[in-house]
Amino acid sequence: MRSRTKNILSLLFVFILIGISIYSIIPPAESTKLGLDLRGGLSVLLTAKGTKEAPINEESMEQAMLIIRERVDKLGVSEPQIQRQGTHNILVQLPGIEDPQKALDIIGKTALLEFKPVVSQEEDKIMLGPTLMTGKALSDASVGFDEFNNAKVEMKFTAEGAKKFEEVTGEMIGQQLAIVLDGAIMSAPTVQAKISGGSAEITGSFTVEEAKDLALVLQTGALPVNLEISENRVVGPTLGRDSLRAGLIAGIIGLMLVALYMIIYYRGLGVITTLALVVFGTLFWGLITIIGKSYMWTLTLPGIAGIILSIGLAADSSIVIFERFKEEVKDGKTVRMAAETGFSHAIKTMLDADVVTLVAVIFLYFLAVGPVRGFAFTLIMGVFIDLFTAFFFTRPMLILMAQFKFFSSPMLIRVKREAR
Repeated sequence: MRSRTKNILSLLFVFILIGISIYSIIPPAESTKLGLDLRGGLSVLLTAKGTKEAPINEESMEQAMLIIRERVDKLGVSEPQIQRQGTHNILVQLPGIEDPQKALDIIGKTALLEFKPVVSQEEDKIMLGPTLMTGKALSDASVGFDEFNNAKVEMKFTAEGAKKFEEVTGEMIGQQLAIVLDGAIMSAPTVQAKISGGSAEITGSFTVEEAKDLALVLQTGALPVNLEISENRVVGPTLGRDSLRAGLIAGIIGLMLVALYMIIYYRGLGVITTLALVVFGTLFWGLITIIGKSYMWTLTLPGIAGIILSIGLAADSSIVIFERFKEEVKDGKTVRMAAETGFSHAIKTMLDADVVTLVAVIFLYFLAVGPVRGFAFTLIMGVFIDLFTAFFFTRPMLILMAQFKFFSSPMLIRVKREAR
C-alpha cells in the first residue's frame, strides 16, 4: 500500500506539472519565443576596430553593447538578442525587423558629434580646426521643423555643455562653426551672436525619417570604438515560417512513427511508452515557453533538431526499461516483481548513456557559438526531461499497471516465461 501510494503521488506530481506546462503553452503562437531563423529578421556581426584614440578593452566593449541596446530599444524591436562573441565581436539579432537597412545604418553608426571651427573654405573644400566640443555635452536630441516646415534636429546641452557652448560661440562671433558627424560636415553656420540657453540645431536637406534616425543616434551617444559590419544576414518571414513548419512537421511525424512502432512491437508496454512520450513532449514544450519568457531565450531551427533527437533518447529509455522487464519475466519472476527489479537494473544503463550524452553536449554548448548552442541547449533539456519522465512517470505507471491481472497476459506484454 505504501509503494502504491508513492507511485500514485508521483503520477499526480507529473500531472500537476503537465497542467502548468499547458497553461504556459496557451496560446502556442504567442507563448513560444522564436529565433531569427524561424521568425525572420536581421542578424548582424559587428567587429570592433581599435585606434590609438579609441583602444579596444573590456570597458569600451561593454559600453558599446549598452549603446547598441539603447538604439535597438528605440527602434521598437521586440525580443532582440545582443551578445558578445569573443573579445572583439558583438552579435545583434533583431527578429521581425521590417526595415533591415535602416537598422543596419543606426546600429553601426559611430555617431561621433564634433563642433569644429572652419579655418578656410575654397570652393567645395572646407578646412576645419581642432575639436572644440563633442556630443558628450548633449543631454537630448529631437526632431523639429523650421519656418519652411523642413525637418531639423534640435539638440539640448547639459548644464556644463551649455556653458561651454556659450563660451565657444562667444569667441567665434562672425566665424563659421561646423557641426561634424562621423567626419561629415552636417552644417557650418556663421555665428551671429553668443548663444545661451543650452540648445542648438542641425539643419540640412533632411527627410523626417532621416532627422528621427539622426536624433536617435545622438540620444544614445557615440560608440566608444569603431564597429564594422563583418557579417549581416536577412531572413525573410516567409522563409522563417517555412522552416518552422518543416521543423514542426518533422517533429510530429517522428513522434507518431516512434509511438506507432512502440505500440506494434511492445503492445501494452508500447501504450505506456506513447503516454510517456506525450508527457515528455508536453513538459519539454512547457519548459521552453517558461525559459523563453523568463530569460528571453528563443527557439531556433537547430534547437528543434535537438528536440527531435531528444524524442529518440526518450524512446530509447523506454526500450531499455521494457527489455529488462521482459527478461525478468522470462526468468520466472511475477509481472509485479519484474516491474520493480526491471527498472532498477535498467536505470543503470540509462544513466550511463544519458551521462555520456550530457557530457558531450555540455562541452558542445560552452565551446560552440551561434545556432549550434541552441541545438546543444535543447538536447541538454531533453536529457534531463527524459530522466525525469522515466523516474516519475514510466516507472510508477509500469508498476501500477503490473498490479492488474489483465496486464500479465503474454499477448499484452509480448513475453512468455521460459519453461523450467
